[in-house]
Amino acid sequence: MIATVLKRLVLPALALTLAACAHAEETAPMPAFTVIAGDGAAEIRAYAPMIVAEVTVEAPSVAEAASAGFRPLANYIFGGNAPRQKIAMTSPVTAAPKGQKIAMTAPVTAAETAAAGSYVVRFIMPDEWTMDTLPAPASPEIRLVPMPGRTLAAYRYTGSDSEKKRAKAEAALRAFADAGGYTVTGEPEWAGYDAPFVPFFLRRYEVMLPVEPANKE
Repeated sequence: MIATVLKRLVLPALALTLAACAHAEETAPMPAFTVIAGDGAAEIRAYAPMIVAEVTVEAPSVAEAASAGFRPLANYIFGGNAPRQKIAMTSPVTAAPKGQKIAMTAPVTAAETAAAGSYVVRFIMPDEWTMDTLPAPASPEIRLVPMPGRTLAAYRYTGSDSEKKRAKAEAALRAFADAGGYTVTGEPEWAGYDAPFVPFFLRRYEVMLPVEPANKE
């Protein structure tokens, strides 16, 4: 009797959860990229130019930074902008230590900022928008930034997210890039692909590293 009741309660809920996950996967477009090389969970990808909305947050970890940055960025795409336009949700949400882009010109400042727990959290804007057509953010914290095409090494993992998993993924990714003849040129980025309502065991994450061929011709 109890087993029957549990089946009647749990199975429909599980079906709805899986349907919601499938819907989220279908309706959240991802940035365009071409896979250059791959081996299991690791890939070398060439990404097309894109525009991101980003915010800087202070947090003790990259996961907490992504959570803190999600709200203001979501507010922007859901109408928190000058013309009050809604913008389609995209995937993934990324987070990286602040200052990595200026590390070559101010390494002390970049290192100090990163050590203090400052992160840049980004939403990728859909392809149909340009810098001229995107609505201005209502919050001064949100910045719209055009990013050139770049090559990234990415390592995918699923389930729960943790510092241990991220470190393991980064180590495997560095080894994969090195074996493939690529040099890492920057700091790691963390990418989360799923909405908060997706069960943890179905969530997808990636660690990404900017790379370039070791022997450029």
